[in-house]
Amino acid sequence: MRPKEGNSERFECSAISIAGVRPVNEDAWCAAPVGEGLVCAVADGIGGHAAGDVASSLAIRILGETIRKADIPAGDHETAAQALRRVHTLAHEAVVEQATGKRAGMGTTLVSAYFGDGKVTLCNTGDSRCTRIRRGTVRPLTRDHSFVQGLVDKGVLTLEEAASHPMSNIITHSLGADFIADCGVHSLCPGDTLVLSSDGLHDYVSRQTMTAAGEAASAQEAARILLEEAARTSTDNITLVVVRVHADAGYHTTE
Repeated sequence: MRPKEGNSERFECSAISIAGVRPVNEDAWCAAPVGEGLVCAVADGIGGHAAGDVASSLAIRILGETIRKADIPAGDHETAAQALRRVHTLAHEAVVEQATGKRAGMGTTLVSAYFGDGKVTLCNTGDSRCTRIRRGTVRPLTRDHSFVQGLVDKGVLTLEEAASHPMSNIITHSLGADFIADCGVHSLCPGDTLVLSSDGLHDYVSRQTMTAAGEAASAQEAARILLEEAARTSTDNITLVVVRVHADAGYHTTE
């Protein structure tokens, strides 16, 4: 899939999704304006399960349908969180309903985001992730629902060790199986770069490269930098949506 770019008064966006070394791309994504805000998402069909590409595409389609009907006042992140949580719930129910016959056992991760009025609302199920790059620092804003994240939480592994752990592909929650959806709101700063990604990207990109992406001149260039490094070693589909907060967006925060 070719890169997709978009610009608004406050945000610049670029998205790429490729199958990589795999024969089928089971990832799906979206990035679209909603009122005065921006909604983005990445879904990763669970590898090794039937019809993962169907599950991820279904989740993204339901997100689009649900968000278009949601009335999210500009900057109302409480309403945005309710809308995104509803998206995840409806998508989970749809995946379960359609997981029959040859599709039995299908599932997907989903990370979704609403950008508006100086903040981003995030909702996450599984191990697709949103990472913030700000002034040389790299911080995941979502918490992976995975076996190795549990080991990180217990202090058994570092984040660096977790990325290369042989059981890093084991997730503990997903749409279509054991379902939960975690939501949170974070402040934005001018120049912030946020990356929504499937694990085919973030498990194969170093913090140094993430930092370099944050220093890139545009969201499109940041996406290119990240994709090039991931593609060298990734054994999975690779999907990323990069959102850059414009330097003149007028946002200020100490977070």
